[in-house]
Amino acid sequence: MACTKRVTGCISTRHSLAVLLMGVIIHFFTLRSNFSIIVVAMVKHSKNNEGNSSRENECYVNVTQNYKYFTHENGTAFNLHNETGELWQANSTDHKSQDKFSWDPITQGRIIGAYSYGHVFSQVMGGFLEARFGGKKVLGLSILLSSVLTLLTPAAAVAGEWWLFVVRVVVGFVQGVTYPSIFGILSRWAPPSERGRLLTIVSTGETLGVFVGFTLTARLITQFGWAVTLYITGVAGLAFCCIWCLLAYDSPSVHPRISEDERKYIESNLETTTKEREIPWFKMLSSPHLWALIYIHCTDGWGFFMMLTCLPLYMDTILNFNIDANGALSAMPYLTLMASRILSSFIIDAIIKLSSFKKVNIRKTSILALVGVAACLVAVGHVRCDSTAAIAMLCLATAMSGVMIPGFYPSYTELTLGFSGVAFGISNAVTNCAGFIVPLMVGVITEENQTVAAWQKVFYVSAAISVSGSVMALGFLRTDPVSWAQDPDEDKLPQPARDKLIRDFNDGEKCPVIVYETTV
Repeated sequence: MACTKRVTGCISTRHSLAVLLMGVIIHFFTLRSNFSIIVVAMVKHSKNNEGNSSRENECYVNVTQNYKYFTHENGTAFNLHNETGELWQANSTDHKSQDKFSWDPITQGRIIGAYSYGHVFSQVMGGFLEARFGGKKVLGLSILLSSVLTLLTPAAAVAGEWWLFVVRVVVGFVQGVTYPSIFGILSRWAPPSERGRLLTIVSTGETLGVFVGFTLTARLITQFGWAVTLYITGVAGLAFCCIWCLLAYDSPSVHPRISEDERKYIESNLETTTKEREIPWFKMLSSPHLWALIYIHCTDGWGFFMMLTCLPLYMDTILNFNIDANGALSAMPYLTLMASRILSSFIIDAIIKLSSFKKVNIRKTSILALVGVAACLVAVGHVRCDSTAAIAMLCLATAMSGVMIPGFYPSYTELTLGFSGVAFGISNAVTNCAGFIVPLMVGVITEENQTVAAWQKVFYVSAAISVSGSVMALGFLRTDPVSWAQDPDEDKLPQPARDKLIRDFNDGEKCPVIVYETTV
């Protein structure tokens, strides 16, 4: 029987697990992206001129027409600007029974950014906990705690802004284990030739989560108010936690319903590592090859955080979209991102499996997409007030960055094998610092200067960082396992015997227990 035999049925167990992990990411990104919109609804809005005289000569639109266009059928609107450019709360479904808070912009920014403070410090811990207790328990507890804390958020807001700040920090902290745990689980479930495809299925949750956070949340707020929106989100998280605990398993060997054929197929194609090995912290942290991955990850994350945290601001201050249109248009690039990831995953996995190209060269070629991202970001700054062209360039930029998931991120598993959860936790902790730095950089450049010229500088900086990621990949990327990640007690076949095993595998004559690839 050939080792590539597929399991019969509608969907394999490993793909079912990938769909479950996608649900984890949807929950994760919904709680991460929706709170900036919720805070807007929580704050008492007063007339507040932006104080930027330079804006009256740039990208001016007839906001009166926008008001008429984006007014809902029931006569409501949400955070529109009037003819004088002042912020105007004109929502007849304002849910006046709910509490409103007089927070200044600095306080609002601190509350919105609270999530990222907690998120950074649990990344490495997430990889350690996953390796020690398994991803099912770690992710299940994360979903449970973040959902309960979301239900407590309205009470924390009423108690005081610092209580709300603490709750959001803790939500970010308990969700920081998400990605390290997912990478650890996939290292035991995803055969090398399918890692890009399965990781793409999982990462599709990012797009769906942001879409829910940017669009559905705004609609729920206008219908039910901000507090009820948080309750709905929390209850949905608790329901998904039950589904996760019932259906998720850490590895094929402990799954009670997986077929024997699929279990053998997965286990025979995984790199061999010894269980219960101690994490080589010093070797890991001093590995230049891992730090090359971390740097590339940071350059990709910089662009992601700029889109996530600053795109709505750009659409508001430069392109002059109101919040209803802002939410929908801000989600558009993420739809192209999802389509790009799905398409590129099939292409890249097929090239790795069927072509004679070295895997490391395929990874490097994929990372060159960051150069295309840089070109699109520069173009956004130069189309100036052409909103259609700007949105098109942003969508194209995210489409190119979508290649990174199947093209680059499997490198963590290939380089660090069973330590991929911890390695990615370290990398994600460093990368998430961009969640603080990007808004700060944008604020410094555009403070009291919301102009096209100022935003061009923002796009230039981001473009330069993206290009540097491609340069790093061309010079230093490696995909063969480092020595400290390999099992020192593994029996190594002599080269002639190893070559015969590989020939037998390729000819379909018999199934080797291990097919171990080394690429340079």
